[in-house]
Amino acid sequence: MSVPVVSPRLRSDARRNRRRLLEAAREVMREHGLEASLGEIARRARVGNATLYRHFPTREALCEAVFAEYGSDLERIRERVLRVPDPWDALVAWLEETCAAFADDRAFADLITHGMPRSPALNEVCVQGIRLAETLLDRAQRAGAVRSDVELTDVLVVVCSLQRVIPAAAEVAPDAWRRHLAIALDGLRPRAGSPLPAAAMTFEQFVAIGERLQAAPHGPVHREADRRPDRAPDPVHGVISDELWELIEPELPPPAGQRGRPRRDRRQTLEAILWRYRTGCSWRDLPAEFGSWQTQWKRHRRWVEEGVYRRVLERLVES
Repeated sequence: MSVPVVSPRLRSDARRNRRRLLEAAREVMREHGLEASLGEIARRARVGNATLYRHFPTREALCEAVFAEYGSDLERIRERVLRVPDPWDALVAWLEETCAAFADDRAFADLITHGMPRSPALNEVCVQGIRLAETLLDRAQRAGAVRSDVELTDVLVVVCSLQRVIPAAAEVAPDAWRRHLAIALDGLRPRAGSPLPAAAMTFEQFVAIGERLQAAPHGPVHREADRRPDRAPDPVHGVISDELWELIEPELPPPAGQRGRPRRDRRQTLEAILWRYRTGCSWRDLPAEFGSWQTQWKRHRRWVEEGVYRRVLERLVES
């Protein structure tokens, strides 16, 4: 039996296509975040969608390859701020450099504030960012540079709040975040003095708020010129295999249909959620084949609030 020979030209073509895809992905994700359109990445790389999926079967695989190739701003920031001798200056440098990186790279902003639930490797980058914040805050408080009643979640809320504002203000007031960060920094100083009016949120509450923000109906903020409301769903997105559905279905609430009449609405909702997160579209742009966007958004929000969505993500990671 003869063994097929792989042409060196084909191998070089594959390497070139992979390089083009990584370069295009880096560019598009910097502009639109981790949920950037895979179709747009393939278009900028000048390859077809099938080529993209041959190299990177999932969004997570592509994102992991991009960050493995180009690295994360987090390590560069970490190296610089840990060399700053003054604890207050180090904390300020971390906040300023992190926000500046948010303004330049939306993928980094997404990764630091939300992670990527189905990618343990990328989720670890988010965890490292939180650990760095904890280290810097602890050093500053021990030096008496930050008021003692400030908790880690207080600092994380400042970071996440600015992360939401920075992309929205990019074309209107690109440096506005510097002013608001300065105001927040003044509030961390011991001389601020005024008693805080409520208890600091727990880390679990902080995570729950992040999930609610992710479930908001309007999706990521895009520049007006980047909006593509007529974009059709990629057939690869939003499709759940029967085997995967069998694993996920037990984690979902019982169907709301009449007894004896199977309902597909829960599976359709899950497919709509996956489609939205992978295309970066808002709920309002949800194609009609997924049903009413209001219905799907409300069900998604309820699942997040009830902890259902977290269990589903855990199942997806396990699978």
